[in-house]
Amino acid sequence: MTVLSRYVVRATLGPMAVALLVALLILLAERSLRLVSLVVGWRSNLMLVFEMLSYLVPHYMGLALPAAFFLGLFIATARLARDGELDVIQAAGAGLQRYARPLLALGLVLMLLHLVVVGYLQPWGRYGYRAAVYAATNVSFQALLEPGVFASLGRTTWYVATLDEARERFTGLFLYSERPGGDSLVLTARRGRLVMEGPMAPAALALEDGVQQVLPAAGRTLGQEEAPRALTVRFRRFVSDLRGTRPVGFRPRGQDERELTLDELVLLLGRGRGDIAPHEVAAELYGRLARSLSIPFLPLLTIPLALGRRRGRRSYGFIVGLALLVLYHQTLRTLEGLADDGVVAAGPALAIPFLAYAALASGLFLRAATRVPDPARGAILDRLYEVIAARVRRLVEAV
Repeated sequence: MTVLSRYVVRATLGPMAVALLVALLILLAERSLRLVSLVVGWRSNLMLVFEMLSYLVPHYMGLALPAAFFLGLFIATARLARDGELDVIQAAGAGLQRYARPLLALGLVLMLLHLVVVGYLQPWGRYGYRAAVYAATNVSFQALLEPGVFASLGRTTWYVATLDEARERFTGLFLYSERPGGDSLVLTARRGRLVMEGPMAPAALALEDGVQQVLPAAGRTLGQEEAPRALTVRFRRFVSDLRGTRPVGFRPRGQDERELTLDELVLLLGRGRGDIAPHEVAAELYGRLARSLSIPFLPLLTIPLALGRRRGRRSYGFIVGLALLVLYHQTLRTLEGLADDGVVAAGPALAIPFLAYAALASGLFLRAATRVPDPARGAILDRLYEVIAARVRRLVEAV
């Protein structure tokens, strides 16, 4: 790598790293408030908040990386142009093509990094986050358990007569639970203990000498016969969760297409699996690829917008570039949602905005690299800005 290439890349990576760090901190801080509310509400360990935030880092990294790259490119190019360093580079015989070459290489590296993040780290992080939420809402039974006190968790209410110091063994259990279908369940046991089988498994109750009674909803039938008023089972030993049923651990990864890695999506392309339809697989796969493949075109889009005007009073490149990227991102999201619902074909629908974005970025860069800048460029925007500013001032003075 030449001295010029190292200088250009270093000038871009500095503001990019700062922007990436700030974006991640802001996004994680916003989510941490909700996680603290969730964990404290369920009386779980606060260390779980940091674990859950770590699972969210790949998700926010996928969003923040392209935005930080755009900011780094714009700030570095605008500074070099403002300080006259870009003029010196061009006077030495290196045009914009030579200036953009190391930035395009950096864009390719970031594209590969983005593919790893959205293709592998995000699916595993999303699954880990959902599993952590599941664990947080299940281990809370131990924290809420108090001797001689009725406590409720969702649709379940329970009572224990005594509880040991380790908060694991109890006597005199009474448990009442309402099921989604309208049935009610009453469970009593002479003694029992709380069993924690792992972070992915719910809190289980190992009970002894008890009775389980199910009260069917009114009018419910079993086959062609009306259900009995109560189904009663006496047991010596029984393992149950808080709803009085056999404990079921957290589901395996992959029941949602967003939890599938890139190679898994490729294998399922065109045929789907279980509850995941083929068009959902295609929408997820092409959506990830479109966002990653867009990163190498960011230098071509950003450099012309960051050059500014020699004799202009204002530069609107940052606003225009930001608006274009937001519009492009929202277009991809909308079309991906339509493809996920099976309204449009994912491949053509997502290829059209991607090709339009790539053509616009390439056209802007070729125009800036092959034509002499027009000093009058942007005069219309200046006049429009002055008209709007004058009207705003009159409205403020009138108030």
